[in-house]
Amino acid sequence: MSPVSGQKETGLRSAALLGKSSPSFTAMSEIKNYTVPSLDLDSFLSAKVKIRQEGLLDSNLKTNLEFAVQTLEGFPASKRRDVSLTVEGERQLVRFTAGTPVLLYSVRLGPKGPELHQKVPVGARLDPTCLNECHFAGHLCQDELESCMEQAKRVLSREAQKNPSGLSELELRITCGELRLTYITQQPQRSLVVQPRRRTYLGKSLNLERVLELKTSLERSGVMGKGLLACFQHLLLHYGQFQEENSRLVLQSDGEMVELVCGRPDYHSTQYYIFTDGQNQAHSHRVQDIDLWEYD
Repeated sequence: MSPVSGQKETGLRSAALLGKSSPSFTAMSEIKNYTVPSLDLDSFLSAKVKIRQEGLLDSNLKTNLEFAVQTLEGFPASKRRDVSLTVEGERQLVRFTAGTPVLLYSVRLGPKGPELHQKVPVGARLDPTCLNECHFAGHLCQDELESCMEQAKRVLSREAQKNPSGLSELELRITCGELRLTYITQQPQRSLVVQPRRRTYLGKSLNLERVLELKTSLERSGVMGKGLLACFQHLLLHYGQFQEENSRLVLQSDGEMVELVCGRPDYHSTQYYIFTDGQNQAHSHRVQDIDLWEYD
């Protein structure tokens, strides 16, 4: 017996499940459903054969499905059971269901290629206890000093103090690197957004090896544009000028910002800003904490 069974579902029930943030999904009038034991490689390969045989495997669906397989392979088994995955094609939606879903995945093409979105229905009320470490499994937060989960809990706790009755109409959107995670109540009316900055802790002082590791990571992830690269080159070429304890370096260009922290994470006596001009030339500006200045 095949581990994959499939059926078609007409209408727009998918739109309600996927929420208002997926306008491209609402244009789809038909969903091809597959029931699988788990979102593992065997299940995907079996389903892909059926999808191809039925003539549904267009180029977008193929690209998004391959991205889903590659991404979910890195997830722990707990994030591949009791889940559903909806994959967008040019004219067709394909949904895989494993068990009773408590975590909803969707894959669609974004501005820079396929994106995986994760959604957690929390019921009637959204509060900090709804956030679970297993939802973040496999994710490396781009803020090394305060993780996106910690920031989200802080935002929700503040909201609970300000407006406790409003926790029943919230959705919480977390965007951090490749992670796009949304916690949603039954009837959300308002959105809270958590989008951590790229922040790296370098230790007691500016660490050249850590800077090079970060530069390599950004290049591999596709974040490093020409302007941001010029900022890193400026930092590396003038490395000795930025050697101060308790300092903060901010590199900004191409719509991206990277923050490097040395010494005390909670206090910076000196801050450096490295940025590019219209000709993509990098410049730096040093700011000293005025509280440390001595007056005669």
